[in-house]
Amino acid sequence: MKTTTFKWFAGAAVTALLLGTMSSGAMAFDDLEGVEHADKIRDMRDRGIVSGVSKDKFVPHQKLTAQQAIPLIVKSMQLSLAHMTFIKAPEATDYFTNVPNDAWYAEAFIVAHLNGVPLEKDINPNAPVTREQFVHWLMSALHTTGEYAWIELYHMIEDEKQVSEGYMDSIQKAIIAGVVELPEDAKFRPQEPITRAEAAVMARGAIQFVEDHRNVQELPPYEDPIQSGEVKPSTVRVNDDITKIVLDMGERPHPGWNVKIEGIDFLDDDSAVVRYTVTYPDPAALYPMVIAHPKAEAYVAASYTDLQYECVGVYDRIPDPDADVSDGGGINGSEGAADGTEPSEEK
Repeated sequence: MKTTTFKWFAGAAVTALLLGTMSSGAMAFDDLEGVEHADKIRDMRDRGIVSGVSKDKFVPHQKLTAQQAIPLIVKSMQLSLAHMTFIKAPEATDYFTNVPNDAWYAEAFIVAHLNGVPLEKDINPNAPVTREQFVHWLMSALHTTGEYAWIELYHMIEDEKQVSEGYMDSIQKAIIAGVVELPEDAKFRPQEPITRAEAAVMARGAIQFVEDHRNVQELPPYEDPIQSGEVKPSTVRVNDDITKIVLDMGERPHPGWNVKIEGIDFLDDDSAVVRYTVTYPDPAALYPMVIAHPKAEAYVAASYTDLQYECVGVYDRIPDPDADVSDGGGINGSEGAADGTEPSEEK
């Protein structure tokens, strides 16, 4: 019996069909006149996160369905399964009763579920999403992007009695984060269906919060870790269908170093960009003095032969790259070494 273990990678489907059919970023929506925060919707279009139902129509007041909401959240919060290992490729029917495996949104539902977004097993992809549902899902996804300090502040909501049990914490944090703006009457309207415009604006707010608070330093004046030789990329042909991508930092004196593949952007049939982050030791903490070999792995289809690498974050980089960190310590904003599990065959 042959057993193949591999890491799941996000395909093009999630990025292609968000909030409607794919449209060029250069296309302008002509139905946003008078729509609140239209500039944020246009920004989401320019980022490639939302698109219209046609080349020039966004239909901002249309009710958002679950099959549109989940891909929007996954793309906005850059959720992926690159850090997970599976015995077999996960399918939508493994987790949901009403999500077909071949649906364009199926992959997004899988990614969201496995990243902790609380989706019901019997969720109806065609059903309109309420405002409280969308905020709850969005904030659950936001929490996967890092550790954030939340101030203890309770915002009075005029219609808070209409909020379902278990949703208030997400709504309060969304208000604190600037994801949700309460109007003058302080009504949130939790049970009303959310519109495409409202969802896009909230997702834009979540992106802004993450960008403002994520503990990532700009790379300059530090050289790109691959260019400097600190991280060495390589590929290994696993079989005729799968290629393993390896980012290797070599042996280190303790576990203070880490490299992590954050995601893979598929550009066309044979080109992809591997996004990664690097963590350096924190000189203020203590590490066990054991040899570590930080390495990150991911798997792609063998057809992807043109691979590019982009460092999207550097964590805990000490000001002096030559400073002594032999007694250094903790890692902020990063998981443990992503060593992955290599595909193997058992006879």
